[in-house]
Amino acid sequence: MTFNPKVVAAVQNLTTGGPVSAVFGIFQGRCTFAAICFSVFGVYGWLHGRDLTSYALFVTAIQGLLVIHSWKEDIKERQQVQKGDVNAS
Repeated sequence: MTFNPKVVAAVQNLTTGGPVSAVFGIFQGRCTFAAICFSVFGVYGWLHGRDLTSYALFVTAIQGLLVIHSWKEDIKERQQVQKGDVNAS
């Protein structure tokens, strides 16, 4: 199945550029954005009397994975700086 090149370019621009970067930039990164979203949904569920035990476990797991991924990226960035290869990503 082939897609129109204009559609492919629009989807790539949407997911890798402008709007997504702007949202993450406002919230100072992916982890902060995820934490705010999880908190909003958690408070909503709490106010509506839902059992949030499984939600809390899910949020903890996802947030932990995000933090580990960010930590891994930071280590990679530090190693590149130490090697003097700042532009490689």
